Amino acid sequence: MPYWIMIFNQNPLGLFSGESLLAAITSSNYHTLCDQYGLDPDLIQPTLAQLSLEMSRGSGLPYFLLRYQPQHQPPIVVTRWDALIGAGRQYLLGFAENPVSANMRDYLMSTRELVTVELVEAQLFDLGLLLAYEIARWAAAVGSGVMYGLDGFWYGLNAHHAFVPLADQVNYP
Repeated sequence: MPYWIMIFNQNPLGLFSGESLLAAITSSNYHTLCDQYGLDPDLIQPTLAQLSLEMSRGSGLPYFLLRYQPQHQPPIVVTRWDALIGAGRQYLLGFAENPVSANMRDYLMSTRELVTVELVEAQLFDLGLLLAYEIARWAAAVGSGVMYGLDGFWYGLNAHHAFVPLADQVNYP
């Protein structure tokens, strides 16, 4: 069963280099994040040593794969969806129809792009979890978005790009 982190962006991600993405997702303090996520910090060096990005060629689905383990292990799958048409629109409408505040519904309906970060269960217990949230942080920062996390809560980014829970009284970006 896949697990998805979903990012609802007001702006498309646009073009970027693989090097810039890898730099962005490895710039955080992984020791602190391992402590926050309850992950083994001894996994940091082996994970970073195997980190590689495979961009889509052609169809665009998935958008890219992030590998951080040996090749026979599953990668983190990142997909970008147009929120105005097709499956992207259906995902968006599914979230907008859930019990959310009027402000959040308005925000969701102005979403232009969805980004999904897909994990398998085993990745929830290794650095895949940390990397998935770093990808979500990058996507939300670049696309002016909000994130629906694995815990079922909505998050935005503060001025320091830290995740902050969103409440009904918060003005969404």
